[in-house]
Amino acid sequence: MDIRQAFHNPKTWRRVHAALTVAWFAAVVPTLLVWSDSVLWVALMSCWANAAAHFSAWQGARAEEGEQSGG
Repeated sequence: MDIRQAFHNPKTWRRVHAALTVAWFAAVVPTLLVWSDSVLWVALMSCWANAAAHFSAWQGARAEEGEQSGG
């Protein structure tokens, strides 16, 4: 599969968003440890917003993949 096909493949996007969702959730702990005396609330909300956005996109990509496969 070439790169152009990958960008139009919902399975590719499902995987990308799943990986990014996990990465953003994992980033919460280091954010708390490194910036605990700093702008904690903004850091937490930023991590949460990124995680929630990627989780939503992941679910959308899964739905699109199911729609294209007829299931």
